[in-house]
Amino acid sequence: MPYEIAMPRLGWNMEEGTLVEWLKQDGEKVSQGEMVCTIEGDKAATDVESFESGILKIPDASPQPGQTVPVGTLLGYVVAEAELETFDPNQVPVDDGSGERVEAGPAQGIASEPVVAGAEDRTEPGRKPTDYERERERSRTTESTEPAVGTAGIATGSPREQDAPATGVLPEQDTPAISPRARRAAQSGGIDWRSLKGSGRSGRIVERDVLEASRRHESAMDGPDGKATAARGGQVDLRKVIARRMAEAHRTTAPVTLHTEADVTVLSSMFEGANRPSWYDLMLKIAAIALAEHPVMNASWRDGVALNDGIHIGIAVDTAAGVIAPVIRDVPGKSLKDISATSKRLIQTAQETKLTLDQIEGGTFTLTNLGMYNIDTFTPIIHSPQCAILGLGQAAPRVVVIDEADGTTGIRRIMSLSLTFDHRIVDGAPAARFLQRIRQLAEAPESVFGKSD
Repeated sequence: MPYEIAMPRLGWNMEEGTLVEWLKQDGEKVSQGEMVCTIEGDKAATDVESFESGILKIPDASPQPGQTVPVGTLLGYVVAEAELETFDPNQVPVDDGSGERVEAGPAQGIASEPVVAGAEDRTEPGRKPTDYERERERSRTTESTEPAVGTAGIATGSPREQDAPATGVLPEQDTPAISPRARRAAQSGGIDWRSLKGSGRSGRIVERDVLEASRRHESAMDGPDGKATAARGGQVDLRKVIARRMAEAHRTTAPVTLHTEADVTVLSSMFEGANRPSWYDLMLKIAAIALAEHPVMNASWRDGVALNDGIHIGIAVDTAAGVIAPVIRDVPGKSLKDISATSKRLIQTAQETKLTLDQIEGGTFTLTNLGMYNIDTFTPIIHSPQCAILGLGQAAPRVVVIDEADGTTGIRRIMSLSLTFDHRIVDGAPAARFLQRIRQLAEAPESVFGKSD
């Protein structure tokens, strides 16, 4: 039977997406695993993979490029060549973009409930359920995918589980097959995909299996949700997205902000010249060390405290479309030079509104910097479900007491540090020790970067 291509869910709370373009044309041959179209949701664009081989058939009433439609909306079909003579894409239910299923071609009066993310399946009697609805229903019968809980109720799953790379070798016995896109979704959401039952061919786990499993257990998405209003390369209207995320963080977290100051005189003078690393680069390296020593600060809240294996730090970037936080992955394993090159590339990509989903998901901690605007202290808002976010103020010259005994004073460069943390995950004292460690490392940079020449 024809395989349906539907608007996928890029994030756990995504409700709508925009069809950007078709990568294959109507009537063109498609192989299993090939990308057939590009869609955009929330803050990133991604290509949609076909899990079957055949001929692409796009109904006349299919959404047009640039149109925003609900998750689950039918976009097209991949039809086996043997079925082409009897298949008519305009005589099967398609979505007109309003959320209602209607007949493409002569009206037959057949309709159903709107396709709404998170809603129960309510197939109207007499109407054949779509592939998307069947896959969604099958996914509800999968085994629980919540991270295993160890002592003290702390889960040990990772939101970016380090699976072995695909080698093309058949999987071991009792290990289900999984598509590359589904594997990436499982890594991002902290889902143990080995416990899932796949709805693809021969029981293969596909991306929708992972996304639906994550939604059922209310795994918080790493990126905000909202409406995409432009095609790839255009600006995305993020104001409503940001508003929802800020309100969600205020409503669902228990935020507390701690403030301190660090003497960064030595740190600021260690690197000179055109290739001098930014404050983000320096503090990324420092934060990674402190996070490794205080793993609870690198945790996330997923119906409990979930410790993350990797340290993946987001950096807040101000763009014309709004603030966004691309993620630098595995920071402890990167040199300062690598961190600097990666951050520069991500900041430029963010400002060009060309970030992909992989570049904004999976963060375990976030840095934000308002120092360039002469701001000293502020109250950063947690990027849920992360435990904490560190705000950097300006590194400004200030007269300070150097020796209390003789009253010696001097001019030192002082930076304000503001740490907001989720009190559900960690208490005040451990958070304070973490911030204290950041300050210690910033004031003794030789222990992090070595002595400058």
